[in-house]
Amino acid sequence: MRFRYALKEAMSGFRKSKLSSFASIFVLFISLLAIGMFAVAGYNLNRLIKTIKGKVEVEVFIKDGRTSEQIDSLKKIVMSFNEVEDVFYISKEEAAKIFEKEFGENIFNVLDFNPLPASFKIKLKEEFRTLHGVESLVRKLKKIPDFEDVKYRRALLGIIERRFRILSQVFFAAGILLSVVSILLIVNTIRLTIYAKRKLIKIMQLVGATRGFIVLPFLIQGFLQGLIGGFFSALTIYVVVKIIIPQLPDDVISSINVSDLFFPVLIFLGCFLGFAGSWISARKYITYKLLP
Repeated sequence: MRFRYALKEAMSGFRKSKLSSFASIFVLFISLLAIGMFAVAGYNLNRLIKTIKGKVEVEVFIKDGRTSEQIDSLKKIVMSFNEVEDVFYISKEEAAKIFEKEFGENIFNVLDFNPLPASFKIKLKEEFRTLHGVESLVRKLKKIPDFEDVKYRRALLGIIERRFRILSQVFFAAGILLSVVSILLIVNTIRLTIYAKRKLIKIMQLVGATRGFIVLPFLIQGFLQGLIGGFFSALTIYVVVKIIIPQLPDDVISSINVSDLFFPVLIFLGCFLGFAGSWISARKYITYKLLP
């Protein structure tokens, strides 16, 4: 009974402040749409970076003259490092074939000997595919006297991590800003509704209605505004990401995706922002003392 009354009053609040309610829902929709797009971009950027980092390898060159037993021993040492997921051995002969494949020139047509060293290509565990993780491994490898040189894409890793850090901070700041704007607009809408119902609230206070009974309709109104804004923003992103983008011919663009869990989370965020805005407004403008 109490909830039914609160829901009825919440719907009445929509009718009495149509313009501000619509403005709140629309701005909340736009804000959540932007937040959702930032989240989709961040999610797919993270996937792309993981894919790129998965291809980053450390190559260590072995000094000439090492026997197969020594090479096996070196491989076991490298495999024992925490950062290492797998090690692939490339012999001098295999290095010559790779050279010919990449440059289209048989090295023996230029030289009468093979100057290319044998090497290990090292794949790192996912948690160590960072500049810090790679450099930690490289320091260990350089201490082994049987290794002549160590090569890795330091500059590429540095650029990836810096750019990703900057973009993450921008996305996070934009999300916070849009959330605050949404809450403030909900606060203003509920404030206008409270003002429109100030006489009714005063009467309810006089007859002894509890604070919770008075406040509940406004909380429901804010919650519903958030629910509507969240639902339509989630629906829009779903249509774009799940239906439109997969039809596009560009492989990179069509690979954009997001977890199905994302959509209910976005709706929940809308409900939370709406509820938070209405709670702040009700707490500020509905006091224990009688309204004037």
